[in-house]
Amino acid sequence: VVVRRREGGGGEAEEEEGGAPVYQVDKIVEERVEGGGREYRIKWRGWGSRWNTWEPERHIIDQVILTEWEETKARRAASAARSSASASRTDERDQALLAEYRDKWLARHAQAAVARHAGVSPGQLSAWLKGTIGHRAVAGVELKLRAWAAAARGQLASGASDGLPPARRAKRPATMTCARKPANNGREGRGRGRGRGRG
Repeated sequence: VVVRRREGGGGEAEEEEGGAPVYQVDKIVEERVEGGGREYRIKWRGWGSRWNTWEPERHIIDQVILTEWEETKARRAASAARSSASASRTDERDQALLAEYRDKWLARHAQAAVARHAGVSPGQLSAWLKGTIGHRAVAGVELKLRAWAAAARGQLASGASDGLPPARRAKRPATMTCARKPANNGREGRGRGRGRGRG
């Protein structure tokens, strides 16, 4: 079997190359080294995947097929490397500082006000809290957040709060007012809708 990429046609042999039929290739899907030689798993044009076969490199007479396969492998390797790098990236945020902001500062003050006082944008603070901030920005944002938290702790310790953002407004409890409805509209012993029309 000799394989070549040809335009048009189905999966039938179109011509003979040195006495061997030439078939059309859709693409190479895998490769392996078998018995000291390289083989490629061929997806044939016009045939389903169950008909894919392993062919030795010497059977492939159109080098464009091999070039396309090498490009496909390079793209797959680059994609796998990017996926691996993003999956292995650890959370670089200072966990103690993160806990302090969540439990202390953001419980007392509005997030946007804390961001302004700390010198970061509300979007940066939000991304830092969610862990979606870029790894290059983490250090700069945390430097400002650490400095502001230290200054704020100092102000609280000295009893001064004039440099702090305004405190969150306490949520008012929901009050419920309802008038008491007279029981059964003055018709005691009869349920709603019962007994109507009955003799």
